[in-house]
Amino acid sequence: MSPLTDNAAFWTKKSRKYAASPIADMDGYLNTLGRTKSYLKSSDRALEMGCGTGSTALLLAPHVAHITATDIAPGMIEIANEKLAEEGLDNVTFAVADILDHSTKDGPYDVVMAHNLLHLVSDLDGALAHISALVKPGGLFISKTVCAPYHAGLKFNLIRSLAIPIMQVIGKAPFVEFMAANVLEGKIKAAGFKIIETGDQTSMVLSRYLVARRV
Repeated sequence: MSPLTDNAAFWTKKSRKYAASPIADMDGYLNTLGRTKSYLKSSDRALEMGCGTGSTALLLAPHVAHITATDIAPGMIEIANEKLAEEGLDNVTFAVADILDHSTKDGPYDVVMAHNLLHLVSDLDGALAHISALVKPGGLFISKTVCAPYHAGLKFNLIRSLAIPIMQVIGKAPFVEFMAANVLEGKIKAAGFKIIETGDQTSMVLSRYLVARRV
């Protein structure tokens, strides 16, 4: 096995603690889950990128024909497979993979999902172009992304410009970029998608939920 990237090593180290942590915004999570389910069909071949420990993929599995769920961190996928063994579902496949590792030969998919992932991707334009190639024409790309708040205050700016860079230097934080939601939308459109639904969840940061159709 090739050496892990810094981000993969970071998330693998955090995987057990991450799995044991409660969801910070359960209402927001359930809303995202419900909206996503409403777009799925029992005949769909689905792909979830950045699946973490697999909880969302397992909850979505009854609503599709098959879901492949991937993450860059082997530690996350190890936990996901443990959960899969407990659930006993036969239409879920977990695998270690980065966005660009997915072959277009395995597609096209009816729906590709990336929840809480895009702000952690360094080459977002390249990633979105590859995602577009994985989605069949007329298929869907569903994402939820942490973005910069509409009115960034001093606390957020200090975290973004000072705290996070320091933590990255000492290996306590992964790559992260908080872009404006309209910038994110523009990049998704440029990759060949038409946005058909958006929604915001706000706290100190903004989470933008997007559903986009491949044109």
